[in-house]
Amino acid sequence: MFRYNFQVILRTFKRFRSTLIINLIGLSTGLAGALLIYLWVMDELHFDKFHQLDNRLYQVMVNEKNADKVITTEGTGGTVGDRLLKQVPEVEKTITTAPADWFQKFNVTYNDNTVSAKGNFVGSDYFNVFSYKLIQGNKNEVLNSPGNVVVSRRLAEKLFTSAGNAMGKVLQWKWQAFAKPCTITGVYEDMPHNSAYRFDFVLPFSAWKEIMPATDEQVTSTGPFTTFVVLKEGADPERFNGKMAGFLESNYKDVTSGMFIRKYSDAYLHGKYDNGVQVGGRIEYVRLFSLIAIFILLIACINFMNLSTARASTRMKEIGVRKALGANRYTLITQFMGESVLIVFISMILAIMIVLLLLPQFNIMSGKHLTLQLDMQLLLSIVGITLFTGIISGSYPALYLSGFDPVATLKGKLIHTSLGELWARRGLVIFQFTISVVFIVAVIIFYNQIDFIQHKNLGYNKDNVIYFEMEGKAMDGKDAFLAELKGINGVENASSIQQKILMPSFMPGSDVQWDGKNDDNRIRFFELPVNYGLIETLGIQMAAGRAFSRDYGTDTSGVVLNEAAVKTMGIQDPVGKTIYVRKKAARIIGVAKNFHFNSLHEEIKPFIFKLSPEETMLVMARLRRGDETATIQRIAGFYQQYNSGYSFDFKFLDSDYQQQYAAERLVSVLSRYFAILAIVISCLGLFGLAAFTAERRIKEIAIRKVLGATEGNIIYLLSADFTRILLISIVIAIPASYFFTRSWLNDFAYRIHLSPWYFVGAAFVAVATAWLTIGLQTIRASKINPLKCMKDA
Repeated sequence: MFRYNFQVILRTFKRFRSTLIINLIGLSTGLAGALLIYLWVMDELHFDKFHQLDNRLYQVMVNEKNADKVITTEGTGGTVGDRLLKQVPEVEKTITTAPADWFQKFNVTYNDNTVSAKGNFVGSDYFNVFSYKLIQGNKNEVLNSPGNVVVSRRLAEKLFTSAGNAMGKVLQWKWQAFAKPCTITGVYEDMPHNSAYRFDFVLPFSAWKEIMPATDEQVTSTGPFTTFVVLKEGADPERFNGKMAGFLESNYKDVTSGMFIRKYSDAYLHGKYDNGVQVGGRIEYVRLFSLIAIFILLIACINFMNLSTARASTRMKEIGVRKALGANRYTLITQFMGESVLIVFISMILAIMIVLLLLPQFNIMSGKHLTLQLDMQLLLSIVGITLFTGIISGSYPALYLSGFDPVATLKGKLIHTSLGELWARRGLVIFQFTISVVFIVAVIIFYNQIDFIQHKNLGYNKDNVIYFEMEGKAMDGKDAFLAELKGINGVENASSIQQKILMPSFMPGSDVQWDGKNDDNRIRFFELPVNYGLIETLGIQMAAGRAFSRDYGTDTSGVVLNEAAVKTMGIQDPVGKTIYVRKKAARIIGVAKNFHFNSLHEEIKPFIFKLSPEETMLVMARLRRGDETATIQRIAGFYQQYNSGYSFDFKFLDSDYQQQYAAERLVSVLSRYFAILAIVISCLGLFGLAAFTAERRIKEIAIRKVLGATEGNIIYLLSADFTRILLISIVIAIPASYFFTRSWLNDFAYRIHLSPWYFVGAAFVAVATAWLTIGLQTIRASKINPLKCMKDA
């Protein structure tokens, strides 16, 4: 029986080649899009999930009352972990690390070989808590002394050719003015790409304590450090959070903050908090693309349904003969479902080939390292998707075709469908084009929002500015180095700053006092030490007062606030007034106009510039427009001559700005491709419905032509029907797309307005594309020979 049905299916494919080709194109492209999304989604969902202690590994978070809101941060004091381990019985281990983004670059030297590498200071149990594989060394001992260091395979090979030659070697690491010798006690496998934090080497946290004396941040509840805890087997996280309610008050006399734990592997996808409550993060894009994949598959399935029912009249006699010979409805359903599953199976093979072809480019767009490895999980997923798509695609055609009356079909009469059945098929196309219009609107709005981000006045000039870390001689004599740098042809201005000004890795502080402040409110201010000329180099405009100047000897005790800080403080005529920053008096010498040092997702926060050249370590240099490449080459030559033995590694400030919107750009680019895919597949479905309608009305068209109807009349007759379907789709799609895109835009504090023209434009694109598709069928139908049709009646 199986062999017979298989032969029938192959004969059907041969007979209806054009339908088969259209089905294969629609299903294979839809499946390829869904597979690409599947690979991306699975990679996102498995971020940081590879740690063996994943189910018990948590990060300590802090909810801090800030004016009338609750601010959630990852920053804790340096002693929080130790106290949790001693006082809370559910805690098995704790790890305290320096913030991962604090260190722009270390210089690591072995003999005369100096390389730049990313490192961090971590607790001694780091490799017992995080499952980074040690190639060499004992995970219980590699970080038990301040003079130890554990390096990655890549760094070991860079310094010693082979990872096996690294053990026991003595390196010299240098960061800012700090330099220490250290002995390699371990080598670990390079951290996987789906790890949120990746370092070239790690140093013991005890080494940090040696170079940095105890500060307020290390003995208070909140601070710049990151604390991780491993709960004991069976410990309840919710119950643990209940115990944390009074921890800060009893240990640090802190009544304005609350502490809780968040699963470590949840941080990547669920990192967004609003007023102390977790409200999303990258998981929103995972859900969005998952829905897109489902919709694309459904659109492709609808094509198959429409094309199958459109060809119903050509299969009437086949169905009638088979029923007359004793075939029951179950047998016919099995055959039609078999056709569907086989077509989907062939389409899946084609889709896999398409994915293999597109995957390198998709990785570039998404910033991923995705591979199509046919492991058991992927194979099961492919089988599941194939069966799901095959069953969905074939269900309606199978039920529809198998329901024909054998007597009527043998007489060549197609069963007249009920109004409900007719609208069911039209409803499928309405669904297709509704989704397509939503996609088109989304693409238009995503594009315009990204364009708005690119061209918005940020309050500073990010173009043609590079930054790099000062080292060696440059760090020891900053003023002399900056003076010579400014003299290089093509350098318009240069200064120095402590940390990156965009996406700042420094933690905002709350120890700012002024006359009239409500002491119950802990308002966080971003505070950044800078050198003379930094404000001018970045092109930040002054709203009042002036920037720092060497002409005024008292500026070392002065500060420049942004407008948001002045507004928060409620100070009238702030220039010349005194505030207290970390209990030190500071005179306000100027007010800078607001500038966006965080992304446009956030309102501009209070900001304080502090003049402290000795604390700065990054050079900011503005280059002459049009001469950037040559100027960078001159700077590199000067730097290597000035700082022999150190490499010149720089970044453009604009690249930092773009990095803030990597996820949004990915959504914008991918939605563009998927919108095109959806509209193309939908047009195939519309083509199918047009064919079905023309086939059903062929004799009506013939009679109308005999009675004098022109080809134009026939085209209008058939097109009007489809136009009504499109208008219904647009009516449904516009409010749906409005609510969807408004929800996405609400994530931005600064955003475009939803102009009606966005929706009108999307509707026009959809209608124009659909009319072009319909025209191919309606023109063909209008040219039929009425005599031939009447003779066939």
